[in-house]
Amino acid sequence: MNVVAFDGTVVVLSEERWRHVVLRHPELKNRCDLVLDVVRRPDEAYVDMSEGVHVLRRLVGEVSDFFVIIFVRAGEKGYKNGLLH
Repeated sequence: MNVVAFDGTVVVLSEERWRHVVLRHPELKNRCDLVLDVVRRPDEAYVDMSEGVHVLRRLVGEVSDFFVIIFVRAGEKGYKNGLLH
């Protein structure tokens, strides 16, 4: 699965990485569209000292107030497929 991030960079979410996310966060099993949409259109975005990109979306009526996705850059070709949070 590919999506163009908020800054125009292509983000790749491989099937293997998605299985990893769902294994750690089973509540996201049917929320892949939300994950990709947050990468595409976050409310806020930050880059940390390790070059990890943090994208946040404020949620209404959810268990948590924020949905946070962290991924890492893969050099000039875009972001690496490592969605973590």
